[in-house]
Amino acid sequence: MRTKKLKDIWDKLPDIEHTRKYIDEKSGLRMYEVIGKKFQETAGVEYVLDILKKTEEIYGKRARLAAENVGIDHKAVSHALRAAYQVRELLTTNTIVFPLKQAEFLKEVKLGKLNYIAEVAPKLEALMDEVEILSQNSTLPEKADVEFWNGFIIAAMEGWI
Repeated sequence: MRTKKLKDIWDKLPDIEHTRKYIDEKSGLRMYEVIGKKFQETAGVEYVLDILKKTEEIYGKRARLAAENVGIDHKAVSHALRAAYQVRELLTTNTIVFPLKQAEFLKEVKLGKLNYIAEVAPKLEALMDEVEILSQNSTLPEKADVEFWNGFIIAAMEGWI
């Protein structure tokens, strides 16, 4: 019996969050993407399932631990939030004010005092989405004026000497 291919079950493949069906421009083949993993329509169903099961074993464990608020690098998450807050502020006001308005929240995140799944992850996800939209509509230059900022730093340092 012939091994079933994705193309044999194409219409039954779920079209949900973290999946995507599209046509590859180079090959002209239909592609099915699941959480960033791409499969040609000619891939065997069992092959795809094996890869997705292995992925779930690796990342699913991390997700289950996160759901239990275990195994989370709270310090790294707080840094990601801080950076996102600063980028949002820069994109909306063209400046960054210290201390950040969210300093207390960031401290609670860093110390692991908040539930990651219920309180932190949704805020981080929403903030990242907001920053993405703001950056697409930004009037800030694509690159920094390196010569200006090097001169600024040198002048500031010379003022301290």
